[in-house]
Amino acid sequence: MATLMTPPTGNDERAALLLFLTTQRNALIASVHGLTDADAGKTTTASELSVLALLRHAIRTERRWILAGLDGQDLPGEWPPSDWSKEFVLGPEDTVAGHIATYRETAARTEEIVNALPSLDVMCRNKLAPQWNARWVLLHLIEEIARHAGHADIIRESLDGAKAPDLVDAVNAAGAE
Repeated sequence: MATLMTPPTGNDERAALLLFLTTQRNALIASVHGLTDADAGKTTTASELSVLALLRHAIRTERRWILAGLDGQDLPGEWPPSDWSKEFVLGPEDTVAGHIATYRETAARTEEIVNALPSLDVMCRNKLAPQWNARWVLLHLIEEIARHAGHADIIRESLDGAKAPDLVDAVNAAGAE
């Protein structure tokens, strides 16, 4: 099965949570595999969601929770969000290649920040989110990204018939080359 992962060795909660998050990220990235920017921006359901808009939203969500929330960084224009109604509205700057690169950079930064924490009990440093700890943030991100990866599966299959396991396999094969 394309999305079955090998568990980390030992009893490492942090590594397990990061692995689940990585797996969901990879599923979402796979949803845009082989699509043009125009096709990735198409909506196939009654909602405003497209696979490209979901990818952009996932990037922003992870940046908000990890960079702004846990690490306390300022993210002008991203946190706090100024207009939620525009979260899924794409512009000409939204490209498949650009968002994949940004998501990979965001993922690497997430791993750096989370791995540097002394414990998953560390609370968010952002004054707007002090009630959440790192464990909760990671679990929430897994939930959020998994939900949107599922949305992307449906949208992509409606768009061109491509199925998530095949897309994940194709991305994995392309990465191995």
